[in-house]
Amino acid sequence: MAHKDGTPTPYGFDLDEGEEITRIIKRHPMTLLPSWLTAATLTSAAALLTYVSGRYPDVFPIPGTMVLALAFLMVMLAVIFIWVGLVNYRGNVLIFTNIHLVMAEQHGLFSHRVSQVHFTRIQDVTGHKHGIVQALFGYGVVEIQSAGEKTRFIFTGAPHPQQIADDALEIHERRLKELGMNETG
Repeated sequence: MAHKDGTPTPYGFDLDEGEEITRIIKRHPMTLLPSWLTAATLTSAAALLTYVSGRYPDVFPIPGTMVLALAFLMVMLAVIFIWVGLVNYRGNVLIFTNIHLVMAEQHGLFSHRVSQVHFTRIQDVTGHKHGIVQALFGYGVVEIQSAGEKTRFIFTGAPHPQQIADDALEIHERRLKELGMNETG
């Protein structure tokens, strides 16, 4: 992506002439919970392992240096889980420009995909929440149906998904009016 002055931008797509980013939607922070819980579990297990081996050295069958090495490895794995979780969190965004809807997807460390659809090509947008956790914390899924190669965009972990869907449909209708088009094209 390039700014108006031609310098690179972080989302992996270029803006058209006269196009501006109007809104960037990041996933809800609750989507970080699995990586944080995994890291907490690994760290707790490392602490427990170190404590038990130090408290009961005669009963514990593994030498102290091995226990420390294993505990260190577990803590390093916890750090990696947090880091990968943050990379994925930062790399998954839904972007509204004045012309396009853009979805950047980060899957792991080495897989990044950017898809975009012109707001006039959007056919339907739905926002929904599933389950008590999503209802309590106000996040869910935004599904965008479009006419084109990639006909469905699914943005998971969206904060206030129904509001995002309503906003996208509002921009869709405004773009159609600006271009003198009606709903049927």
